[in-house]
Amino acid sequence: MRQLSITRALGIQWAALAVKTNLDELYASILTAVKLNGPEYKKGGTVYYALKFLRFMESSNPEFTLFTKGNSKLPFLSWSTLPGVNCPGAGACLNWCYSFKAWRYPAAYFRQLQNTILERHNPELIRAELDRVLCLPSYSGRRVDLRLYVDGDFPNLDIMTYWFNTLEERPRIAAYGYSKSLPMFHQYAARFGHIPGNYALNGSKGGKYDHVLKSMKGYSFFRGAYEGFNLGRKITPMDMTSAEKREIRKLAGSGRAFICPGLCGSCTNIGHACGNLDTFKDMRIITPIH
Repeated sequence: MRQLSITRALGIQWAALAVKTNLDELYASILTAVKLNGPEYKKGGTVYYALKFLRFMESSNPEFTLFTKGNSKLPFLSWSTLPGVNCPGAGACLNWCYSFKAWRYPAAYFRQLQNTILERHNPELIRAELDRVLCLPSYSGRRVDLRLYVDGDFPNLDIMTYWFNTLEERPRIAAYGYSKSLPMFHQYAARFGHIPGNYALNGSKGGKYDHVLKSMKGYSFFRGAYEGFNLGRKITPMDMTSAEKREIRKLAGSGRAFICPGLCGSCTNIGHACGNLDTFKDMRIITPIH
């Protein structure tokens, strides 16, 4: 009997149903896939997590962690949704998007799917969970770095408004992201006058709105551009040699630039560069596409 796996085609099919709010059809499609796989499954396999997700759809109680709490590469609180379908500014970046690679881990896929649904149908539950996390001993009473969208992006102005209201009401959160939904920031600023001072935007290249990046420089919340360069081979930023660093600087051209070393929590001794609106304001941060 074949084993169920989250292929890119299947993942996008279910993702499309989620964002179009065809939730009954989504439930039926996942249930059918589970039944085709047979009644037996191993803990930690795709069917195991699919059944957890179906329980979430039945009860509206999350079965997957909403906010992840970091690792050695990204030691910050993070929020993710589905890539692609939640990325209105996506362009060529879809060809190398690392988020799709995470779908080989079914728990990651179903977390993204769950969070996509929560953003649209139960956002107050997200706020409640965020407040619970902020009260944990490891976060209580101090600045909390939040990577807003490790996977996915601001999908529409309503959800952007939700998040910026959430941040404004919680000033000890220091949020940052790499968004390609650039025209949406212009729309938000025009409608509301300002974007919370505890959000830093890194203009991520590779989308269909790259031409809008120049017009973002006048905003106080815009940290600067974050650019990936293709060196023609796979390079892990943490393992870059001096020669490879010279190579990527040459590709990047002239101007102030900081090479991302790949470890967000320790990239500088004054805090992480991508969230620093002072020292790294308007500086390009560059990295090899990996």
